[in-house]
Amino acid sequence: MVYYCCFTIQLPLYESSIELLKTIQKNTVITISTSTGSGKSSLLPALLFAEGYDKIFVTQPRRLPCSLICDRVNKTMTTDTNPNKENLAGWAVSGDKHNSRAKILYLTDGLLKEYLLNNENFITNHTLTNKSIVIFVDEVHERSVNIDLCLALIARMLIDNRAVSSRIKVIISSATLHPSVSKRFQSIKNVKFAEFTNSTMNTLYPVKTIKRPNANIINIVQELYNKRERQDQILCFVNSVSEVNQCCRLLADISQKTIVAYPLVQSQSSSTQKEYLRKGSVFFSTTVAETSLTFPSLKYVVDTGMINVPIFDIEAQRMILKEVSAAESTIKQRLGRLGRTQPGEYYALYDFDPKMKRFPVPQICQSDLISIEFSLRKSPLKNGLDYLKQFLPEQPKSEAIFYTTHELIRMQVLKENSNELTAYGKSLAKLPDFGSLPMARCVLAALRKYNCGRDLICLASILSVLNTTNLLTQIPPRYKSSDGDYMTLLNVMNEILLIKQSVLPKSFILARVCEVKGLSHIRHIIGQALRRYDTLEKAFDLSNDYREQAQIQCGNWIFIAKALLAGYSDNVFVSKRDLQDRTHHFLCYGSTNDIAVLDLKSTLIQPISQPPVSLVIARNILYLSSVRLVAVISFLGKLKADWIEHGVERHIKLNESEEKFLKANNGYSTARTMFANTVQMGLNNRLLSLTGTAGVTLNSELYLLQQLIVQETFSLENNNKKDSTTYKNLSQNLFSVTKMTQIFNPLIRRWAAEKQVTITVNNNAATKTCDITVKGRDSEIRKVKEEFDSFLGWLQTCAVVRHPNSGVSPRLLRAQMRANCEDIEERISHITDPKRTYIDLYNNAKGSKATRETRMEVVAWIAVCKFNCKLEGGFVRDWIVGKYIARPANVNPKDWIEYKANRHGVNIPYMNREVVPADLDCHLPTYGSFDIEKFQDQLHKFNIKCKYYREEWRYILLIDEGVRTGPFTMDLIEPHVALTHDRIDFDVSNLVLEKNYTRDLGMRIDIQQKPYSIELETIVKNIKNKQFYVLRSIDNRLTERIEKMTKIRDWKQLEPTFNVLPNPPLKSNALLVPLHHTSITYQALLKEMQKINPYIEIKSIEEIKNPYMEEIYEGMKKVISTQRPGFNPNERELFHGTSGDGIQGITEYGFDDRFYNSASAWGHGAYFADDTRKSHAYTNPPASDGSRVIFYNKVLLGNESIYTAVDNSLVSAPKGYHSVTGTTFTYKEYIVYRYGQARPYLKITYKS
Repeated sequence: MVYYCCFTIQLPLYESSIELLKTIQKNTVITISTSTGSGKSSLLPALLFAEGYDKIFVTQPRRLPCSLICDRVNKTMTTDTNPNKENLAGWAVSGDKHNSRAKILYLTDGLLKEYLLNNENFITNHTLTNKSIVIFVDEVHERSVNIDLCLALIARMLIDNRAVSSRIKVIISSATLHPSVSKRFQSIKNVKFAEFTNSTMNTLYPVKTIKRPNANIINIVQELYNKRERQDQILCFVNSVSEVNQCCRLLADISQKTIVAYPLVQSQSSSTQKEYLRKGSVFFSTTVAETSLTFPSLKYVVDTGMINVPIFDIEAQRMILKEVSAAESTIKQRLGRLGRTQPGEYYALYDFDPKMKRFPVPQICQSDLISIEFSLRKSPLKNGLDYLKQFLPEQPKSEAIFYTTHELIRMQVLKENSNELTAYGKSLAKLPDFGSLPMARCVLAALRKYNCGRDLICLASILSVLNTTNLLTQIPPRYKSSDGDYMTLLNVMNEILLIKQSVLPKSFILARVCEVKGLSHIRHIIGQALRRYDTLEKAFDLSNDYREQAQIQCGNWIFIAKALLAGYSDNVFVSKRDLQDRTHHFLCYGSTNDIAVLDLKSTLIQPISQPPVSLVIARNILYLSSVRLVAVISFLGKLKADWIEHGVERHIKLNESEEKFLKANNGYSTARTMFANTVQMGLNNRLLSLTGTAGVTLNSELYLLQQLIVQETFSLENNNKKDSTTYKNLSQNLFSVTKMTQIFNPLIRRWAAEKQVTITVNNNAATKTCDITVKGRDSEIRKVKEEFDSFLGWLQTCAVVRHPNSGVSPRLLRAQMRANCEDIEERISHITDPKRTYIDLYNNAKGSKATRETRMEVVAWIAVCKFNCKLEGGFVRDWIVGKYIARPANVNPKDWIEYKANRHGVNIPYMNREVVPADLDCHLPTYGSFDIEKFQDQLHKFNIKCKYYREEWRYILLIDEGVRTGPFTMDLIEPHVALTHDRIDFDVSNLVLEKNYTRDLGMRIDIQQKPYSIELETIVKNIKNKQFYVLRSIDNRLTERIEKMTKIRDWKQLEPTFNVLPNPPLKSNALLVPLHHTSITYQALLKEMQKINPYIEIKSIEEIKNPYMEEIYEGMKKVISTQRPGFNPNERELFHGTSGDGIQGITEYGFDDRFYNSASAWGHGAYFADDTRKSHAYTNPPASDGSRVIFYNKVLLGNESIYTAVDNSLVSAPKGYHSVTGTTFTYKEYIVYRYGQARPYLKITYKS
């Protein structure tokens, strides 16, 4: 009858079954490699039963498939409809079983490993058999630790006990098999071995592969959903559980809940998965759906080709979750889900060739092996991996085995230079298997020392079935404990066990209890935990050593915590806030110094406004990537320092002042006295060393750190020479800063969050500056002062500190231009629209059409929309408006980055000048706060790699280093420093983008006013035509930038060169700005001044900004232009010498006709010269320091009346003329008579 049923279900393997069964009969070990879905797991065991084999053990990698496949076999391999019939198959998992005496037994590979390892009577020479016992190891392609150990133990059994080979058949099966597996068994002498391979075995229905590299999975699902038939199902493979949940949410949001996607993850109950499979059409899953789960109408598989794999880093002694490409064998498993019930389509979204990696790395070669090593040594094997590795298909590295052995010796579990367990190790060996050595140590301490054995057994039961903290969010508040997750879980277990033990077994219905207690969402977890507890309870009932202790329940967190510390002392984390460091980071207070954050699902998570818990113990430490070197710690309990007894050594770096302060103020000597008998202290060469038990050492460290807290007050001082322009400008800027001290709030919050430094900025009305009070460690106060010194430097070079809301607010381009700028507006929205979807961002960052520029857009969007930055400069110019792209010829992208040392000797990355767009320039927000760690976390959501460099005034980020699209840099400038950036080089670099202005452009500096009159439309037009105006005096630095634009990027410089200066501060008429000595104007004037004296000393040349005078002058210019041919006002740049009060008067009010000298040669006018020697004569007397002043002026001569003779009766130019030019003397003189016809342009201070 079984043969008939096997025939009727029409699985592909049936066609080869006769040949296969003969091969099995003739050989001891058979490897089977056939396509997925051929019937290996369900058809072949039934055929073996029909062939008369005594017992068929079939392994599955997970608990759920054991029962699912068992049910399928029992339903399909019989025609008997009697509900009381004897079933063909049963199943067994740890802590639970059903019909386990059946001829076919489906069991987890972990349970088979336990049978092989610990049950010496499992199969022996004396085992009675009629035919043979079959050990069928299925799904070997997964290469889990348990699978490899099963294979090794079977190989050892066949080698060491040859007589057993006549009583067993070993079948090793998967769709794909690594050659090392076959090689391992082929090499066993006197054991017949055969391979059965049929990779071409067709599925029942055809399957088509469609390549869509880097396509967005949500877009693909929507596309398939729209074309599918009503019953068709779509299965999507992604890399992690978080990605599964995120994709389900996104699909619901984007489709407005018209498409419902269901998650399939390992932590779900079987009933939940069955329900989803029954009613669902779209599924997202990790590796759990590669095998065993049955989809009634699967039509499409969509595969990202990526897997998250936990890998143990031996050197770092940490577990890192790495995203890796799936091996070909895994891809085949996923592909094999199709073609079973109908034709299928497989969508490959990856861009790699799976054949480049045929098989995954065995987990035993990349796992933490300590618990495995101990389980081997305590077993009847009494040997570890150093012995068993000879039987493994692939061996772990010798360094990994050495590290594992060394750790067991350090834990005093294993004797040094011996394979024997210590007395402590032997005590641990007497305990039941808790799945991990640390938990076994906790339970032993609870039993022997802390009288809380039952509490720890309960905890171990539920923790053993938890690999995610999701359930913590589903536990009702009444169970949650302020002591943390352990007591929360224990409260749940105690509640359920109390009810269970209070009623008859038949009366206890878990589903009903969970419903009443509000625990229905985690019923399946509780059910597994209860089965595990029952198993452990039975084991302890049989224990002569610990039977009574296992019944003792205390419910006291102090003792439970101390017991947990016995196993997890390496997992104690202290808040870095308490250590004067980053607020929400935790430091591993042990040997590794790992930095971590708390799992957000933990019951110990505090509101962001409250300080975090000070000290915790964690079960799990996991680094979510190899790039972000901050771990996530989970399953947490709150500790007190006095409870921690393991040894620790701490080193605290000090600066010279801190060392002296500790010694001089008796802080160090007092600490030595306080902790004399418990902590060894050393203070030498700026290093404070502490050694002792962790709890006392922590208390001593906290005490000493508190002693290091000092307070210092300093002011933003103006140390320039009094009466100098620099002194006046800085004084004015300092006064302006006193009126807006809120600009320092981001800095204050950053220092408080990152180093627990308190900064107060006060307005000092008497000195018209700011007093800064800083409280913290001296080493940090020095750095705070460096930041303020840097700000002071910027403030000194800035003419006028800008207001936080200065500039030109973003606006739309005018209608006439907008019609041709739709693409610009679209690119603007890519940066400024906070409503952009994750899908859109994903496509830009990781999609098939993603480029360097679209990835830059994503980074800019994060900065602008998530962190409220303003984006300005080259990227807006080159990409947003211009859409220009350029790359250096024959240069590998990895060489686009050049490094230059800053003043601290740190190499800072800069982009190659030929790369367009080059970088991102952002101003951090003046409100709120910015966290560089959170910014990096946002980038890593899109697989964007980043490392940052910190200078006193900015962050420099190097992004996408090593990425095929090419790297780029980003500057994030502190907001208080950004306000000192009051000048702009080019009109085309003046554009700004802000959040929520989705089609608008703004200006950082307002250049719309006269005489520049450069509006947004002009800037956009110039960018499109690759031309620009220079907006400041050209010096050496600016010359380099102009050459970069013109010679490297082929832009055109327009004339004239403008000199855009900010307006003076309020209550000031004029502003003086020093002209750099390398500027073209400075050098030209120097030559003119050297006519006076070749050795003349120029003390300064200062640009004058007087907006009122400029306005009058521009009005006069228009008037004169209308009276001149070609509207040419005949504007000249001429010199004017003066002294005394005239210097300040001309600076503030220009050439005021009320003060003209009527006794001059050509009457009552303002006199100018084109030769400095003439003007020099009017600079007497010099100032007390010997300095003199000549003004360089713009003068509107208009129609000139030439006078060859003196005429001091003139009070205006003759009718029809605007000025007089006198030629009587050696040097020409130019005279204007009307106010506003000339304005001072530059002030030259010199000594002759």
